[in-house]
Amino acid sequence: MGLFLKLLKRLHLVQASLPSQPLFDLFKIYRGVYCGAIAMHKNTNWEMHPDGDETLTLLSGLIHLVFEEADGERTIVLKAGESKVIPAGIWHRQIVVESGELLFMTFGDTTKHRPLLDA
Repeated sequence: MGLFLKLLKRLHLVQASLPSQPLFDLFKIYRGVYCGAIAMHKNTNWEMHPDGDETLTLLSGLIHLVFEEADGERTIVLKAGESKVIPAGIWHRQIVVESGELLFMTFGDTTKHRPLLDA
């Protein structure tokens, strides 16, 4: 188990179950960074953060992160205990493979959203 996940367990952040998605009341801005936690049980629409990078840390479950790139979509797997930095300006979404809990830290609070389009 990673050191970060051990620390979270010690602080009782992992043991307590989070309410269902979304958790807007738990979102706070700290020193210009938008921080929060969310119970991931359904796929998300596209989102993008123009003001800064976003760091995602999956506490439990399994999700696929999908990035929109010039030549198409790219998908990476995010497992429990892993983190990924998403650069500012990159459209991305999450596909929930196994429900879990996700921490996020995003510089600024100007997230843009757009719906999925059916193929």
